[in-house]
Amino acid sequence: MTRLSRVALSSEEQNDNNIMPQTIGDFLAPQRQYQYIAQIEAIRALCPTLEEKERNHDRIASLKKSLPAGIISGVTVDGISEQSIIERNNVIAIDIDAKDNPALYDWQAVKATVSKSPYVAYAGLSVSGLGIFVLIPIDDGMKHKQHFDAILSDFASTTFTIMQDEDTEPTTLHGIRLDPAPSNIASKRFVSYDPLPYWNTEAHIYTKTYEPMKLYVRKYTSYNKGKHFDVEAFLKAHGIAYNERERHGGVQYIVTCPWANQHSSRNKAESAVFVYPDGKPGYKCMHGHCADKHWQQFREFYEPDAYHKRDAQSFPRLSDIDIHSMI
Repeated sequence: MTRLSRVALSSEEQNDNNIMPQTIGDFLAPQRQYQYIAQIEAIRALCPTLEEKERNHDRIASLKKSLPAGIISGVTVDGISEQSIIERNNVIAIDIDAKDNPALYDWQAVKATVSKSPYVAYAGLSVSGLGIFVLIPIDDGMKHKQHFDAILSDFASTTFTIMQDEDTEPTTLHGIRLDPAPSNIASKRFVSYDPLPYWNTEAHIYTKTYEPMKLYVRKYTSYNKGKHFDVEAFLKAHGIAYNERERHGGVQYIVTCPWANQHSSRNKAESAVFVYPDGKPGYKCMHGHCADKHWQQFREFYEPDAYHKRDAQSFPRLSDIDIHSMI
């Protein structure tokens, strides 16, 4: 297995800022990761849900400083910048997390599904437990960004069928969104822990490359597609993360509820924008707090004037006119 530069950030080492090359296998070995189980469990206790993770961001960031971290894709001599890379490992670590994929919550099921790809060499839980990270060997480390963009595109265009815990039917996702941070070869990863990681030492080498491009080349100013409202264009225009899946003859876009910070709890994604078979848009959140929230309220959250009509010129009603005063 290729070498990896470990950036020492644990409390007893960070003053020296030591750089210790070691194998990726050693860095990810469960027995080594278990040394830091106390810190990792403390972090996971602070983020049972995405909302709690965001609320406890500063405390989580502080706890992470007690964990070793490493650059998966290259070896450095000093520092953790792309300019410091002296050797490329020809491997990319990608992140799949709850923030970008609100339909996902059973990460062991997600890990099992993603690991079916012959290109996946490793898959394990992230530090927070609200996501997984995956290692994919690539053909040319000098084309790290181009390989990453191709992987990003592949995941976005692939249909995934995942049977998540407590679901009565599989979740069919038309694409999984990846965190863009690992497009930088010097992206840093903290030690995590997964008691049952997936390993495939004979993973295929990913050869596809993709030239960088903007995902959306125009600003959406109109959402009418023919006579129907273009829900997907609306979500993209406002940067709303979603997972698309077919349901009951229509389409659901699983999203994070914009009023989620007012929910009493959140065990999984229970909020969706949907398009009926006749093209009509809708919105539903399963939390009681949002019982009165429908498509109009959802759209107005992002576009307060969406249903505001221009004031018409005011004319008095005949009943309001004192006819006698006019004679």
